[in-house]
Amino acid sequence: MKRFLTTLAILLVVIFAGLTALVLLINPNDFRGYLVERVEKQSGYKLTLQDDMRWHVWPKLSIISGKMSLTAPGAEMPFITADNMRLDVELLPLLSHQLEVKEVMLKGAVVRQTPESKAIPKISPPSTPRDISHPVVEPRANNWQLNIAKVKISDSLIIWQMKDGEQLNLRDIDLSLKTDEKKQVSLEMSTKVNRDRREITLNVAADVDMNSYPYQVTGKITQLDYALSGVEIPENGIAGSLTSDFTIQNEGVRKISLENLNLTANDSQLQGNISAEFADATRYQVDLKSEMLNLNTLLPELATAKVSENALLVPTTDNHIPPSFSLFSTAHAAPAPNATIMAKPVITSVTIENKEYDLTSWGDIEFTLKLSLNKLLYKDLEINNFKIDALNNPNSLNIQTLTGKILQGDFSLPTVISTSIVPAHISMDITMNNIPLEPLLRAFNQPENFSGLISAKGNLEGTGYNRKAFYRYWQGTLNTSVTQFKMQGLNVPQVIQQSVAQATDKVIYPEDIESYTQADNVIAQFKLAPKGKVTVNSLDAQAEAYQIKGQGKVDLQRHNLDVMLFVNIKKGWGKENEFIRQLAKIEIPLRLYGDWDAIQYELNIEKLLRDQLQQKAKQAIDNWLNKQDAESPEVKALNQLLKKI
Repeated sequence: MKRFLTTLAILLVVIFAGLTALVLLINPNDFRGYLVERVEKQSGYKLTLQDDMRWHVWPKLSIISGKMSLTAPGAEMPFITADNMRLDVELLPLLSHQLEVKEVMLKGAVVRQTPESKAIPKISPPSTPRDISHPVVEPRANNWQLNIAKVKISDSLIIWQMKDGEQLNLRDIDLSLKTDEKKQVSLEMSTKVNRDRREITLNVAADVDMNSYPYQVTGKITQLDYALSGVEIPENGIAGSLTSDFTIQNEGVRKISLENLNLTANDSQLQGNISAEFADATRYQVDLKSEMLNLNTLLPELATAKVSENALLVPTTDNHIPPSFSLFSTAHAAPAPNATIMAKPVITSVTIENKEYDLTSWGDIEFTLKLSLNKLLYKDLEINNFKIDALNNPNSLNIQTLTGKILQGDFSLPTVISTSIVPAHISMDITMNNIPLEPLLRAFNQPENFSGLISAKGNLEGTGYNRKAFYRYWQGTLNTSVTQFKMQGLNVPQVIQQSVAQATDKVIYPEDIESYTQADNVIAQFKLAPKGKVTVNSLDAQAEAYQIKGQGKVDLQRHNLDVMLFVNIKKGWGKENEFIRQLAKIEIPLRLYGDWDAIQYELNIEKLLRDQLQQKAKQAIDNWLNKQDAESPEVKALNQLLKKI
């Protein structure tokens, strides 16, 4: 046994010494010309190795090179430069003049995808016909053969210049490419991208089938983890993952498709398919669905704190300057603390330029979009069964379906966006049924003083597609009906009752003071004109004790209003007399006007009482005249006088 072990040890020493001698006898610089020749012959790229190549035997048998570069034909700058290149080789194939490279390692590489690094095609002279009856055997200038199994790039940079001239830098790249004899490639990559004070971190792993390359490439993205942070990103960032099967077709029309896509972003998820076809016009098809899409964690502006603004309601008498008292004083209709009558919406004063609404570039893109969400969260709105079905063609984007449900209500907003004109024109048909009003107003930064269930029907159209464009350029009509209506901060009937009670003792001052106006049903018709001019064509609020009708104007740009209400109060006067019976029959005018943050009201109680006295006196005279001789000159003269009053 001892002799056997000794023999085995001697044999191993001899083999190791022989292989070491083989490495020492083979000069790695013999591969330099071969590598340069094969790279240029196969790809047209010029490989430059600046320093001598040398062996490195531990822990792997490797050939080390210094700085290297790879330049496209006719390019001004190299496509790839690296501080160091290492080739991990198999030892035994060297005996048969085969350079089996297990791994190519580039460290400190810079990959440039810019106009200066792109290949410039050569104009070839017309070729002469040749005899193809016999295969052409190309002479081999070198006896070596090259096979590469793995490419690895670490601590590297990719400089990618986009069509608009801006450069995108992918930093700290670690890339690994492994291939086998069946042309199956495994890719792993991690990188960071910084731009405009935003950063995205990527970790990607994918398996690729290259059997049909370059005509078709198929594979699967098994892992894509990302994290996005920085300016105009939610404070906690956006992070998630993506997995998908993919196919890239280059034969004929180029096509890219992602199937079985599964994307997560914070607490949101999307699944489905996306495909793109690059021909004369680019065509996209997007079909996605989701259990939940939470815009509150994806859009940073939704996390900003809302600031409520209190409004003042100031009464006036005739044309005198109104005294300064707040509606929130407990002496008048006792509104709730911190309640608001009208709050200023957030409206920017930036001048709108038509070029902001130029969507003519969409004419080069054709796409269909189908999006189905079980739950969509936007501010305080929870929209269920949200669906979008849209088709974009060279002239317009047709959103054929835009529907959803909010609590027991539902809405439908089919929209057409004309993209072939500048500025883009939008037309929207509006249908709403029993939508809660309060969260809807809150979602669009409008006063939250109103609650109820709104139903609406109408059409709005205009140029531009943001809030400032809506306030300036949109127009249309909207017929609305609100059930279970309540307006916080002002009790219209009690304001009138209080004012009348202060002027006469025939009415009792209201004891049950409430800070809101409510109605069983409110029907109103609105007309929107350019520059934010809203006309309230009609308003009719029905309640058990009163009815309110009205009309007026609202200016969305100047933040003011002028509305005339006609209030018929049937109950709640506190007494029962002839004066009360007359008040219960008439419509009392109440004018609301002024800035939204200091609304004033005008109620002429003196004129109201004077009119009532005149009516009572006229009725008494009529009763007396009915008992007199109608043919007497005195009675005739008095009748004529009454007709003039």
